[in-house]
Amino acid sequence: MVLHWVSKEFDQEIKADKTHSQMVIQISTSSKASEEVNELKNVIEGLGVRIIEMNILSSDFILLKFDIKDMRNIALKLTERGFSVVKGINALTKNV
Repeated sequence: MVLHWVSKEFDQEIKADKTHSQMVIQISTSSKASEEVNELKNVIEGLGVRIIEMNILSSDFILLKFDIKDMRNIALKLTERGFSVVKGINALTKNV
């Protein structure tokens, strides 16, 4: 997993990717934020998904890029665990 700090102004727009789904998630700004990120990673990895990139958008928003094309199951599981999924996008698919 690659961790990046994004210093520009927070932008909720996610750039579509051909092979990876992405998601913006709100995290706590409290002292328990690192525990929350660890729980977030455990939920995602428990689904057999690998986080290939994590961008810190601000003190309470992160952008995750996954090694799968469809992020809907991840969004469902994170929501069930109390996380706020702000925005998500599946990988681009080619219409046949």
